Amino acid sequence: MSRKIKNQIPLLITITILSIFYFMGVGEVPFHPDESTQIFMGRDIELLFSQPSAVKFNPEDADNLRQKYRLLDPPLSRWFIGSAQVLFKLPPLENDWDWSKSWDDNIRNGALPSPEMLIIARLAVCFVFPATLYLSYQIGQSLGGKPTAWLNLFLTAMNALVLLHTRRAMAESLLIFFYCMTLYWAVKPQKHTWLIALPATLAFNAKYSAASLFLTGTIFCFFYTPKHPNKANILKSLLYYALLCILITFLLNPVLWNSPLKAVKAAVLERQILLDAQTKAIGSYNPAQTPPTLSGRLLAVVAQVFIAPPAVADVGNYLTATQPQSSIYFSRPWNDLTSGFFRGGFLLALSLIGLILMVRHQFSTSVKLPNPQFLFILAFLFQIAAILIGIPLSFQRYYLPLLPYITIFIAYAVEAGLRSGLNHSPQKADSSINMH
Repeated sequence: MSRKIKNQIPLLITITILSIFYFMGVGEVPFHPDESTQIFMGRDIELLFSQPSAVKFNPEDADNLRQKYRLLDPPLSRWFIGSAQVLFKLPPLENDWDWSKSWDDNIRNGALPSPEMLIIARLAVCFVFPATLYLSYQIGQSLGGKPTAWLNLFLTAMNALVLLHTRRAMAESLLIFFYCMTLYWAVKPQKHTWLIALPATLAFNAKYSAASLFLTGTIFCFFYTPKHPNKANILKSLLYYALLCILITFLLNPVLWNSPLKAVKAAVLERQILLDAQTKAIGSYNPAQTPPTLSGRLLAVVAQVFIAPPAVADVGNYLTATQPQSSIYFSRPWNDLTSGFFRGGFLLALSLIGLILMVRHQFSTSVKLPNPQFLFILAFLFQIAAILIGIPLSFQRYYLPLLPYITIFIAYAVEAGLRSGLNHSPQKADSSINMH
């Protein structure tokens, strides 16, 4: 066994233990009706091979519910869930969840997946958790040192929002995984354009809130063009990056295969109609969830990410029905270790300190720009700006793309504090006096 592999053993053991606890709790996570939608749409993998025309855009089939979802939502989670359904020979969920109906009516309509179907669908997307932890460790090591790497690993594994939102049959688990993979390659010393384009595009096709990663990739092409960074090579790198992103998105979305431009236009329209309807409906009975100003949205981000408990629901339609499951889930203290006024406030302070220290480090005369920390900070600024400008609804799960940055800032701040404490320890002071 090589020395490099031996050095990885403590890390792999730690990830294994944390992952066992994570997977043990998959069945206890309170059900979210959007899980039914993802499982309902999982049938697309079967239709793709048995009836390919059914998954392509048809302008004359505008009222088709499945087509609406293909236009509205990114496809990655339904490909994973649908593949698991085919692998385990599960019957498709015939009906989608109807938010206008009661819990009991949806059950009678067959919109609630069976326990077996729900567990398999959840595992189909959250199986990437161990790899996410490994990437979190590597990102921390690239941006700080061993303490930052280990702290980032544990902060990711124990984050209350990660534990809830990524263990459901929805998009968040794949989003966080491919988001971390993008950041992992972005902060590596040796880089290639396709290693940024692939995970960034997959993150986008998991959830559209990762769109800011395309800007990160663009900056990457400007600063890290291999070999001779002249204008021609930079332009080639940008074109290569853009073509890869477009090609991957096209291949993952059969709805685009017939009439790409018409399908994109229809998708933008459907998305705008849905967003307007959600904003109007939710704002009418809870204006706090639709803050109109940037400062209000920033406060909503802080509240949802650091203070508010893990949100088992975005709206309160079915809270009574899910209360028994929620009570079981939150009876496990490790499922909510990072939220609350005091704990969350402390983590908020550490994350701000870490961000400030990292920015300050960029102004050091000994630091060469650009560098991995510089690109990481830019990526964070792109992401927070995209959320504040583009997301009018303060749903907690919409803010998950910020977590890979927040955990790093916290870990970086703690490592800086430890380093400062060691540098000013009494032993160091005594040795310094004796030397003089």
